Amino acid sequence: MKTLFINACIRENSRTLSLCREYISRRCEGEVRELELAGLGLQPFDLNMLTKREADIAAEDFSDREYDLVKEFVTADEIVIAAPFWDFSFPAMLKVYLEHICVNKVAFKYVDGRPVGLCRARKLSYFVTAGGFIGENSSLEKYLEEMCNLLGIPEVRLYKAEGLDIYGNDVDEILGRTIREF
Repeated sequence: MKTLFINACIRENSRTLSLCREYISRRCEGEVRELELAGLGLQPFDLNMLTKREADIAAEDFSDREYDLVKEFVTADEIVIAAPFWDFSFPAMLKVYLEHICVNKVAFKYVDGRPVGLCRARKLSYFVTAGGFIGENSSLEKYLEEMCNLLGIPEVRLYKAEGLDIYGNDVDEILGRTIREF
């Protein structure tokens, strides 16, 4: 079993990160590879990058090192993501990473005009904490479901601990409740 742990947390004492690490220690067997996004220096796509990617897709040449991230993603048995809830979404570095791994003919392909996912993972577990409330049916959940549908990952689990910064809330109890959902 190979788990790819995508860490989009910046703070060392991140509640999101501690929640995710607890899940990994309890539920993930075998190899766990942590990918710390803050240290990768990924850049959003510009015209030159996009033009090169389009040429590589047309040539079906994915030998460049820039495709190592997507190759690692598609060969994982489980994907685990830790990302705090920022400004009604997730950190931009996670969005940039996802742009880098959503590569046609590597992460998905088109068959009869419809996308077919090529990822081996059967499950994506996403961990998020919020000082306030995320709410039900958030754009975060919809984005994750659509992305996993495209990539062929059938199960998406969202573990969220919210209301952590609201005066009077018991942070340990809220985090404990989320841990019991594992």
